[in-house]
Amino acid sequence: MWREIYRQAMDPESFLDSDGIRALTKLDGLADAPSGADWRSLAGNIGAWSTTRPADYLRIYDEALRTAGIEVFVGALLVQSTPLASSLGCWLQGMSAPGVFEDEVHLRMMALFAGDVGVGLPEASRYDHFKALLRQAGHSRFALEPFELSTLPAIPDKAFRLPALLLAMSRRSDAFGPELAGIDLAFRAMGLAPCWTALRDAPEVLFDSHGLDLRTFVGLMDETAPQSISQWVVERFVARSEKWRQRIERAIAWAGVALREWDEVVIEAARRAVSPRAAMAQLMRAKAREGAVYHHEYRLEGRALAEWFEEAMRNPLPLVDALARSRLVVPGFADRSLLVTKLIGPSGRMFRVFSDDDLAIIRRWINCLPESRLGSPEAVPDAQPALAGASPGPGTPAIAYRVDDMARSPAPSNLRDLYFALQGRALAPHMQRLAIDYANRWIARARRSLNRSQRGLPRAWRVGALREWLLAQHDRQGLAFERSDPEDTPSREAVVDATLQLAPLTLIDGSWLQGFSDWRLAASQVGFALFQTYWDELGNGCYQLNHPRIFRDGLREMGIELPPTGTRAFAYDPRLLDESFRLPVYWLCLGKLPRRFMPEIFGMNLAMELSGVGGSYRSARRFLQRYGFSTDFVDIHNSIDNVSTGHSAWAVDAIDVYMRQAASVETGAARASWERIRVGYESLAPLPSRGERMLGALGLRPWMRIAPDAGSAPLLLNQHTPVAAPA
Repeated sequence: MWREIYRQAMDPESFLDSDGIRALTKLDGLADAPSGADWRSLAGNIGAWSTTRPADYLRIYDEALRTAGIEVFVGALLVQSTPLASSLGCWLQGMSAPGVFEDEVHLRMMALFAGDVGVGLPEASRYDHFKALLRQAGHSRFALEPFELSTLPAIPDKAFRLPALLLAMSRRSDAFGPELAGIDLAFRAMGLAPCWTALRDAPEVLFDSHGLDLRTFVGLMDETAPQSISQWVVERFVARSEKWRQRIERAIAWAGVALREWDEVVIEAARRAVSPRAAMAQLMRAKAREGAVYHHEYRLEGRALAEWFEEAMRNPLPLVDALARSRLVVPGFADRSLLVTKLIGPSGRMFRVFSDDDLAIIRRWINCLPESRLGSPEAVPDAQPALAGASPGPGTPAIAYRVDDMARSPAPSNLRDLYFALQGRALAPHMQRLAIDYANRWIARARRSLNRSQRGLPRAWRVGALREWLLAQHDRQGLAFERSDPEDTPSREAVVDATLQLAPLTLIDGSWLQGFSDWRLAASQVGFALFQTYWDELGNGCYQLNHPRIFRDGLREMGIELPPTGTRAFAYDPRLLDESFRLPVYWLCLGKLPRRFMPEIFGMNLAMELSGVGGSYRSARRFLQRYGFSTDFVDIHNSIDNVSTGHSAWAVDAIDVYMRQAASVETGAARASWERIRVGYESLAPLPSRGERMLGALGLRPWMRIAPDAGSAPLLLNQHTPVAAPA
């Protein structure tokens, strides 16, 4: 059950029912914090627990030195903690959304998330650090991406419970915002999970825990301590309302319980691993179903071995002890035991039935038999443990098929409604269909425009050629600016109006990359640069550098005060034209669908980042200076989007990585991917068809194109095209 929810919640386009998540977490069933135990003391309790708990692990380590060995102890802790390691920081991935691009609290939460995914470097996230530790310890087969990890039977389902719920809540940040802030503080208060602290502190174990300690950042972050930022965020949330304070405290209390339950799973696995008898019992249970099909003739203590295996599916200890008493085993001497030398050896009837790791367990058990026979009967977990939380019923995924209030909300009836509805993060199924339809219609127009345009990407992709193409485009745009007439300046009123009509677009700057804040895409080879671009657009967690904030300040200089972007009042502001929402809605749709439209996003991102560098940004600077307006917005973009080490260069590099991966699969896949990238590039400003131009001439569908640079995508494109009808 839990690994299935974990898999569902991996999808950046998934929509999970908030009521179902609440039922599974039992968040609403937790009692309020005890008298005097506010959010600070609750977080402090978690910190105190994480400090004292490692001593219990170190006692198991001492036992391992006498029985199984250090490697077994280390392997058990690493393997069983892998699901949680895979989800470190994921709980904040959904907190950034266009409607809160200018909110300082959400910007600081994004700083926390950026420090968890290793912003600025590929494969530098906390989980990538953990995968390196797995490889160093000889457990490379577990150093997998999350979906593959969830398929491994060696990791019990209950080890996925906490990671699954963290991922699920992160996909519904609209419903769990305060809870996620509280959970973040709980994890920062813990810092390093007790099992990893024990590995760090155990003698003779080399374990670099830095990347796993949530009290420090990874990647290129140079920030205040994460715990201080997390506490600042919680303070701001608590100040907003008493109800939010209660929700945060309940979430911290829940996280404390959930972490302790998860920790019990890991420590029990360690106990079993270092106990030869318990490890052998676990192995027999794993092989029992298969073994029960055979061995009807072989008898052990008067019973067919097949019967022993049938019993072992429920309780394997009797079979283990019977084998220990049999002639197949010489206690204390694995190399003299028939079970090892004959039955499972190269000439035996059970050759290759057991893996090398299985054989190591069998040998260890035999060699320790004199002690194990006299030991206490270690507990062996049920084959199908009871699942915490609400059960969805046999074979039914736990969350996806319920319908909460968001899923029942009416579909937008017009373009402004759609712009407002897309300001958040989660997309209910009917809204997702609408976004897909709108994006597909826009992309279809771009595809029709592709062969008529003179400003697109090359017809074929070649390794290393895209950087040269980028420089040539930059040369053209710079030359166009140099040849332009400095006196050919629009009126002050035209500059002010054009700036105003850009507001729906520019106040959601970077929104087409929203999906790349997914916790795995943000750390991937193809996605890390796009996440860093998104991170830059929002000011790297700093309100003063936030691009929407800089643009809004420019509007104020012009005497224009607009409502907050995420409000219905903004979407319906009468000063904004309907046409000014069409391209922004396309951006918002792409940002919600990073998996479905990944190639188009790559192309559109390059078009946008290149569109003004060297040319139209400089033209805009000239216009703004003439009338005494701030040039901060165009200045920062002409710098940050540069074609050498800026966003334009990153956009090209991301495309090259993506295309190299596609080319490594098959030539046809690379060609198809490149065509979609070219269409995505064109989609920033597709040319109107002949019919659309005719309608525009009749005044039925007005078109306005402002493209200062020949060969570059326009900075402003107002298009009157129909919004997709609800499905």
